[in-house]
Amino acid sequence: MTYIREDQADIRLTVNGVVYGDTWATYDGGALTASDAKTRPGGLGKEVSVGGPASRGDLTLTIQMSDIVAGWHKTLESIVGGGVCKASVAYINPDRTPIPGATFSRTGTLKEASLPTATYDSGDVGMYQVVLSCDELAA
Repeated sequence: MTYIREDQADIRLTVNGVVYGDTWATYDGGALTASDAKTRPGGLGKEVSVGGPASRGDLTLTIQMSDIVAGWHKTLESIVGGGVCKASVAYINPDRTPIPGATFSRTGTLKEASLPTATYDSGDVGMYQVVLSCDELAA
């Protein structure tokens, strides 16, 4: 068994067929969750779960702000609500080689593209953020 650290992921984003960036810094969300319906058969019967339809939550990706990333913003912001997205993750070994079979992707629509907060007294790197409204089925 090989354990994988949080930093061992190569995260990619494609919007309307255009690849944005080399690798993104963070991937958060996109989980598939079912609604919950339960019933009690007859009188005081014990509760039984009958499941419910599933929905995939929004997915947020961030990347370090740079002059190149700043150049993407006008284009990405202009297609919010309509841009067709694919976010892909490949888990990698410490030497950055892919771990066979340890990949997945999510598809959906560009829901948000946002510039980082600007603060005059901070030396932190700004993070550009996009949010995808995910399709239920994984790609």
